[in-house]
Amino acid sequence: MNIYTLLSDLLKLEKAFAVFGVIAFSQVLIIESRYVASEGVGGGIGGGYSPLYPLIVLIQYGVIATSLLLMALRPKSVFRALWRDPFIWALAFTAIISFAWSDFPSLSMKRGISTLQTAMFGLYLASRYSLKEQLQIVAWGMGIISVFTVLFTGAFPGSGIEQGVHAGAWRGPLVHKNLLARLMAMGTIPTLLVALDAPPKHRRTLWLVFGVTIGLAFLTTSKTGLLIALALVALTPLFKALRWSDGIMIPFLILIVFVTTSGVTWLVENWEGFLFGLGKEPTLSGRTYLWEASIEKIRQRPWLGYGYQAFWQVSGGAEYVWTAVRYQPAHSHNGFINLTLDLGLLGSFFFAMSLVTIYIRGVSWLRVTQSSAALWPLLYASFLILYNQTESTIIEHNNLFWLLHVAVTLSIGYVRRLTPQEKAEREYWEQYKQQISQPAIPGGNAPTGEGA
Repeated sequence: MNIYTLLSDLLKLEKAFAVFGVIAFSQVLIIESRYVASEGVGGGIGGGYSPLYPLIVLIQYGVIATSLLLMALRPKSVFRALWRDPFIWALAFTAIISFAWSDFPSLSMKRGISTLQTAMFGLYLASRYSLKEQLQIVAWGMGIISVFTVLFTGAFPGSGIEQGVHAGAWRGPLVHKNLLARLMAMGTIPTLLVALDAPPKHRRTLWLVFGVTIGLAFLTTSKTGLLIALALVALTPLFKALRWSDGIMIPFLILIVFVTTSGVTWLVENWEGFLFGLGKEPTLSGRTYLWEASIEKIRQRPWLGYGYQAFWQVSGGAEYVWTAVRYQPAHSHNGFINLTLDLGLLGSFFFAMSLVTIYIRGVSWLRVTQSSAALWPLLYASFLILYNQTESTIIEHNNLFWLLHVAVTLSIGYVRRLTPQEKAEREYWEQYKQQISQPAIPGGNAPTGEGA
């Protein structure tokens, strides 16, 4: 075994670790649907608790620990990625120190620290892999998750398909159909972008995986999940058009897609309330009552909120909201409201600035590279904006969406056009990385220094 074979094997092993990390934080390995009954069905196998949960949490901590070890071997690249977006770290540290004003200080501190730990895997991805490589890793992870979901549901239809309130809807190994819909809506982005740039011999397989993610989003019967998945597909050529258009037409079309998707999302989630409102009632039913009650509580503690993940606890601030809406939701069904309840306007400001940073740098990045991977930051930020209008997917501990947000944010810095010499050097090292990642040829050599 020569040095190039060894390097190739190590690189493949490390990339397999990264793919496994994506799967571990997706929550599918907990197989919660096997042990928790569907909504509206009493009881449930195993008393409503997955015995795999402690094991998966231990695996997640193992992934984080391994990430820290690998980052210690590459301190320069880690520090470069670390400082690309101070707002993301300000948001994470606000979650930790919120114990100081939280109604449940030990809970806020524990989950805040866990949130920072989860961000470490995102930092590892950003410091170790290019956007193109990250996209391939996430696409591989989503492909495995999608196939696993199909196989699991086929093997255990009583668990993988909802009973009760949402009878017939797929939830796969997750506890609720909306969680699977959210995962598949996000999964359409990396599988689509990787398929667009794939070599012909792999293209058919990748398009098939993309089709499976769309199909699973449809089978969840979540109109919001399917709508947002299709909206992200529609945004892909519009964002790509920003490369050759400096006018206002393309941004205007993008804005139309955002507004239309937002309006239709709100409508499908509040359809009964909308029809009820046409009868001249003073207010709509559905989530609007929940949002109004939540905003009323925000007014009482607007700047710092109630502490990270402290509001929706029993005997917490949510008691007022539960009384107003006459049921007990676990969150406000709006990520922006939920974040403000947890961390106040300060936390919301940090998150908003992080999104603005992604869009500004993302457009610049898009215009200096022709790879479809350059679309990933803009599309992921769009996913967060669209989905958080009816669900909460911003900052969560042990959560795939939070770590991907960290990875995307820290992967793009300020962009300038490369000089011819810098471009030649980058092409040389890309060629070198590709060669050592291929099976070694006896007597083969590293790339020559020509053009470096």
